[in-house]
Amino acid sequence: MSLSFLLSLWLTNLHVRFGSLYDAGDDSVRNQIVRFAAGKLLNVDVNDSTTEELSDDQRLACLSQRIPIEFNSTTYVAQASERKQVEGHMRVCLKIDAGFESMVTISASEPILSEAAYSIMTRESFDVLKVVKISFEGFAIRQGDRGEYLITVLFTMSRDATVGLPNNDGRPCSGTRIFALARFVAKELFNNPKSLQSLYEDFPDAKMHFNHYIKVHQHKSITAERLLLLSARGAAVLCGHSQEGIDGINPFLCNGTELSRANLGLILWQAKNDQSYTNTVQQKYFNNMDPYYLGILEEGDDAVPIIKIIFALASSTPGLHVKRHAPSADYGACVYEIWCAGLVPQNLAPVTSTNNNLWTALLNASHGWEQIYKGENSDLKKSMNPGAATDLAHWNGWVC
Repeated sequence: MSLSFLLSLWLTNLHVRFGSLYDAGDDSVRNQIVRFAAGKLLNVDVNDSTTEELSDDQRLACLSQRIPIEFNSTTYVAQASERKQVEGHMRVCLKIDAGFESMVTISASEPILSEAAYSIMTRESFDVLKVVKISFEGFAIRQGDRGEYLITVLFTMSRDATVGLPNNDGRPCSGTRIFALARFVAKELFNNPKSLQSLYEDFPDAKMHFNHYIKVHQHKSITAERLLLLSARGAAVLCGHSQEGIDGINPFLCNGTELSRANLGLILWQAKNDQSYTNTVQQKYFNNMDPYYLGILEEGDDAVPIIKIIFALASSTPGLHVKRHAPSADYGACVYEIWCAGLVPQNLAPVTSTNNNLWTALLNASHGWEQIYKGENSDLKKSMNPGAATDLAHWNGWVC
């Protein structure tokens, strides 16, 4: 790595102190703080931050500010792309190895940058799904093992639809980034099914706020108190690789906007991208979403309302199954269990007849292990890894 890169990396990783800038600035600075952040994210002058013509690197910078994209750079070209994100697009370098041959980088949680990314990603010229597909195919980034990154995209698109479009300064035209839980889940995430209309009655004043996801390292990071703190900065959670029972958490507030333990509610979700998860509900997976077992709540804590969602993405038969549990002696708060089978328009609002093929392509891409065997000599490569999957080429060479 060159000295000039290390210098630019050091300068970039100082990050812009948006809070200090906001506090010290006049009304014009405060009103345009999101546009200023958009310029930093795109690496352009603030006056050019509304440009519709974006490069793949600029689009990736916006996407990775919303979902916790991880690079898997093992070649010089891939490492150059990752360095470019650090040099010019506000990505943070956490570690450089002793030989200066590789590094670990993240797009750190920064609410103003995430709002800037929202203001860019909601432009008509920014096709989120195409950007995800190009990023998955054109950059050395991890695509997840079960479709979990696809769900963060789904949630993010639903969030933006709920908040609405931004004005010229990048702020929501609605005047607020805080939105109604019931509308988000029943209308903008799921496609307005009758089975979810009771959410409006159960949670008439429940609120949410998130504009990005962070990926946590430790299970202990998902306690009730820490989730409230993350919610205050607009961060939802993508769990670590070894987290049992759930892949992600979106906190909400049950009544108004008071950030308190007594006002906490949870959306717990898990993605399944395997055809063994079908339109048939498997109750054991909902049972595993126990907030006490997961360590979100401690023994003796009062129960909190929960919306549990299993996304059976690869199911060939679509379906949406909703079961509502009223507060009881076993669990003293309302619980919804939603089993969503298939990535199809009749279930999910962000999936439409015009973009369904893109969602399907992204779903197939999230089978990361399958990429190994694509291309020429596919069957030969499968035969070299006996028994690793169900395709006959993994078996024919040695089973008579």
